[in-house]
Amino acid sequence: MNTLTRTFRFVSFTLVEYARSGRILIEMLASMIFFYIFLRRWTSLPSPEYFFSTTSLFALALTFYSTSATLGLGDRPQGYLLLVRRLGRGGYLLGFYLAAQVIVWALYVLISIVMALYNPIQGLDVRGWLLGSLPLLLNTALLGALLTLLAPIVLPATGRLVVLALVAIAFSDKLIGGQTLAELPGPVTAAINIARTIFSTPLLPAFTGFALAISRDYSGIAFAIPLAQLFLTLGLLTMAVYIFARREIILSGS
Repeated sequence: MNTLTRTFRFVSFTLVEYARSGRILIEMLASMIFFYIFLRRWTSLPSPEYFFSTTSLFALALTFYSTSATLGLGDRPQGYLLLVRRLGRGGYLLGFYLAAQVIVWALYVLISIVMALYNPIQGLDVRGWLLGSLPLLLNTALLGALLTLLAPIVLPATGRLVVLALVAIAFSDKLIGGQTLAELPGPVTAAINIARTIFSTPLLPAFTGFALAISRDYSGIAFAIPLAQLFLTLGLLTMAVYIFARREIILSGS
């Protein structure tokens, strides 16, 4: 309980420092521009599918920036004082991750409130908003966990290259496919397809979560998608904390 209390206090401290540094203005300005370009009132009310598809992409972009920026605050010599005190490495790393998620989730809720007051979404009630928002926000948590694992203070350069290479293999169908794949020798084609299947499987919760946010249809086994998103997020965070707790910490001093 004391560890959780110290972690939440550190999250509050990080949010205050982030706001005082002025970095939060970038997210707020980006949200205003996004709303003006994509969500402002048109001649007809927007559909739920349009709202969740565009907002999902914006939330992921916001997560990328906010998580990178907050983790950058941890890569400073001032962090040594917190690391050697009772907060610990796990609370230190999770504090920055949670602070970024608070920023992203708060801005998403703010956009939704402004949307409901200024340009209501056609046929979308509170229940529909919750059903669409759950996988959307879990995807931001999942991306934030991946970025936390890839942070320089967690993984060394070699480890980050390995993870990025695995992600590249999972998406290699966009680069190698069709006629190019057909012209390769049979064993090479089989190896590429097997590698794609293996390394793209962990990404399925993210893609299916995006589709679920748009459709909001939890029939069949779709109810398991948020659980898969949650477990994958927890797995990535556990891996990040484990690695961070066992590597030599060298903060950049920037």
